[in-house]
Amino acid sequence: LSSVELPPYKQQSFSGYLTVNKQYNSNMFFWFFPAQNGNKPNTPVMLWLQGGPGASSLFALFTEIGPIYIDANENIQLRPYTWNANYHLLFIDNPVGTGYSFTSNDQGYARTQDDVARDLYSALTQFFQIYTDYASNPFYVTGESYGGKYVPSITYKIHVENQDPKVKVRINLKGMTIGDGLTDPLNQYMYGDFLYQIGLIDLNQKAYVDLQTALMRYAIEQERYIDAFHYFDALLNGDLINTTSYFYNVTGIKNYFNYLLTDEPEDEGFFVPFVTRADRRKQIHVGNLSYGSQSDTVEKMLLNDVMQSMAWKVAAIANANYSVMIYNGQLDVIIAVPLTMEWISQLSWIGTDELRQAPRTVWKVADSDPEIAGYVKTANNNRFFLATVRNAGHMVPYDQPRAMLDLLQRFLAAQS
Repeated sequence: LSSVELPPYKQQSFSGYLTVNKQYNSNMFFWFFPAQNGNKPNTPVMLWLQGGPGASSLFALFTEIGPIYIDANENIQLRPYTWNANYHLLFIDNPVGTGYSFTSNDQGYARTQDDVARDLYSALTQFFQIYTDYASNPFYVTGESYGGKYVPSITYKIHVENQDPKVKVRINLKGMTIGDGLTDPLNQYMYGDFLYQIGLIDLNQKAYVDLQTALMRYAIEQERYIDAFHYFDALLNGDLINTTSYFYNVTGIKNYFNYLLTDEPEDEGFFVPFVTRADRRKQIHVGNLSYGSQSDTVEKMLLNDVMQSMAWKVAAIANANYSVMIYNGQLDVIIAVPLTMEWISQLSWIGTDELRQAPRTVWKVADSDPEIAGYVKTANNNRFFLATVRNAGHMVPYDQPRAMLDLLQRFLAAQS
């Protein structure tokens, strides 16, 4: 039905569409990779959600955590470090309109995190009704960047639905991981000190950044979320403005995902011509649909959502004793380590004091490694992990695949 053959890659995978709204013809594209070492009752199923808003989860599949990547000549290569070795990976283009997911009606687009969670929940329950072999496996929601909102939103939705004794599909939810996530803009978007201290702006420029940040925070406090977004967009983000951002104008740096690089690495885009070729589209069951043509609309429809906080959902999930890992690349600008630390320090949950006082441990992948991989704090019986990954930017698994996989394995091992 949905089997994908991608020689020379020999492992079986499955892709296709899940209809989440018949009225608006809203359909979500998924691509599922069963674990390479087989399915055991305790093999986790990991849902990955990319950010954006409007970024395709195929980015993570091909450039971060999936079993394959695409080289400069559009050839399939095997990734040396993949989450797929031991875990089932489910990539969904989320929300509707992203990547190969599509809708035929403007009403089909998500405008709030509740919309996002509703459609994703529909997709997941359908998925587990089709692929019943995996329905009782431990389930984790993972993602990065704007996934800092998607991940807690769908995790919380599953948690709430599972409270219903008559729930049709009980997903075996265990926890979530968020990498370099936007979750709590009010407490995250304070760039002046950070940019000054890493040497990217001077004191005059810092005064301007501080002013714009203050205006943005004031707008958030007044619930003028779209105004707040425009301050952020002009200052750093540069998504919807017709000109370049202030950050780019003063630093010359296009890549706010890693402050050691001026531009984004070229190989991050190698997969796009591959997945948009007619023969490949046929292989992954998307027919003649265009890729990412609705992504800009996805972001515009969610504009009022960007500056709203999902921290309360993270707290609720942690309080319900699910496993939570928040990790960050040390070289990220847009979701910088101190900005993540700030919103986590403001997070009110059962482990607030314990996490604050917990020792921050130095972490190496192997004891013999010359390099330090990063730093980890834990709380609530190791159910809450807060990690910083060294020599990594916004896309931690892309920059440090070995360290990221090790961190994930340590997190999961601590849960059993």
